[in-house]
Amino acid sequence: MVINTVSSYLETLQNSLFTGKMENSTIIDSRGLPARFFFRGQPADYNETNNVASIFRDGKRKNEYAYTNEYMRRYTEQFNQLENNFSRLTYMQHYGLPTRLLDVTTNALVALYFACQPHDNDDGLVSVFSSNRSRNDNAAYSYFSSHSDTVEILSTLALMNEEIKEKIFRKITDFNKAINSINNAIHDEVKQSYQDNTEIDYFNVWYNDQIKKEKSEDILNNIELKAYNKRKFKYNEKYDSLNDSYEIKCLYHDIRRDVNYFDNIINFHQLLLPFFVEPSLNNERLRAQSGFFLFEPYAAKNCVSKNIHDNIKKNISLLDRKGYEITLTIPNDNKEAILKELDIYCDINRATLFPDKENVSSYISQTFLKD
Repeated sequence: MVINTVSSYLETLQNSLFTGKMENSTIIDSRGLPARFFFRGQPADYNETNNVASIFRDGKRKNEYAYTNEYMRRYTEQFNQLENNFSRLTYMQHYGLPTRLLDVTTNALVALYFACQPHDNDDGLVSVFSSNRSRNDNAAYSYFSSHSDTVEILSTLALMNEEIKEKIFRKITDFNKAINSINNAIHDEVKQSYQDNTEIDYFNVWYNDQIKKEKSEDILNNIELKAYNKRKFKYNEKYDSLNDSYEIKCLYHDIRRDVNYFDNIINFHQLLLPFFVEPSLNNERLRAQSGFFLFEPYAAKNCVSKNIHDNIKKNISLLDRKGYEITLTIPNDNKEAILKELDIYCDINRATLFPDKENVSSYISQTFLKD
């Protein structure tokens, strides 16, 4: 989708988001919260590193603990004043350290502004995401407040010792694979039990025979109950093994150092999926840019940018009915004119999006002191 003006941009978004062209999986989640749309503007198409957080982009392993710990050591007073580990990650993101966070916005025009920034002769790009892309587990949400347990768990994990962190990521990954395998195996067993039990004929010749109908129902309920108990036993066995491990105990210890009380309960299943976080609007830039963060909870070791890009596309990128990502391209030749439109008609410019003294001064100089 090629964009020439601000109005064509808004019209294209309108057609994409609200006329039924997008895929039919933007739903109200089981908390009752409706879908939210998020946008990210880039001055160029970075291909497989599009929408990949800075810590993962170059394909090299970064010792996340080493540099985050060093940064916090140098600014101990500032970091001690922050409310939780997620706030510490956003502080680092704000000042340019590589983190697991990716800046996104709920304001489509803000994303357009960033997509129109000069970058050699490259075309700009706006990506669109939805918070409620359908997932297999109703308990797997994809946006949270900055105070949620999920955000605290993964923010704390990000700041942990690399060796322990990598083991935790691996253990959770193995746990999720095991749970999926258990679910698939029991599903197949239940299906086979239905087929093997000749007394079940609820929907056929016995439908009007109340006694046989009730007997069929009892058999079906018994099969389902046995499957439920078996699944619960196997799940609890795997969960207890993971939850009682040394590495997870270290994670609980670090969480409690940050937020005092935290029970020994973590929903590990599908924990490692990308999600959006609504931050506390404690700085002017976040407020001005309608800022959110995309949290990318992946193991840093041997990380492949393309795999992360594909995982984000699978889980949260907004897709059209053919399964393609909804992206909007801003030709390089149109960038300057669109920036002028955003400034004149929408009051979106360097001064309003970066409302500190230096950026406001620079904007005024460029706007009012031209020859």
